[in-house]
Amino acid sequence: MIEFQSLMKAIHKGVKDAAKSVEGETIDFVKRFFDEHENDEGLPSSYAPKTCTMQFPSRTEDGIDTIEAQVPLLALVPISSPRITEVKFKTDLEISTNEHDKLMVTFAKNTNKSGLRDKIMGPSHGENTANAHLEIVMTGNEPPEGLKKLIEGYERALRAQIPG
Repeated sequence: MIEFQSLMKAIHKGVKDAAKSVEGETIDFVKRFFDEHENDEGLPSSYAPKTCTMQFPSRTEDGIDTIEAQVPLLALVPISSPRITEVKFKTDLEISTNEHDKLMVTFAKNTNKSGLRDKIMGPSHGENTANAHLEIVMTGNEPPEGLKKLIEGYERALRAQIPG
């Protein structure tokens, strides 16, 4: 048996840890598309976009010529910010109180359903436990406004380099 409050704290901590993991994607994003440069002592680091050189055809007086443009990789990929929108935890619990009147729970025994364990190992004699179901719903959000403006700036700089 476990104290009900401890069970709720464990679930809450698990959800918070999962949300932190998803938020860490933003830091990975910066590292994937920007190179960090150290500045003079006392100044924070600066970041320069990772780029690739692409060639574009351009019509000139002498015919078709090729012009090179520095394309930020950030301008070439779709951007989405995942976030956890909902967590569902479903289980059957047996509830009781202890000598200090604290609510205690245990996962309920499930004797009327045959589960995967029975199919693999054969039926047991009263040893089946109820299954817990965890469902996490994640959606892609729009990126933060600052990131959208940053991408728009790089896209404008790219358009200025491309002829036509």
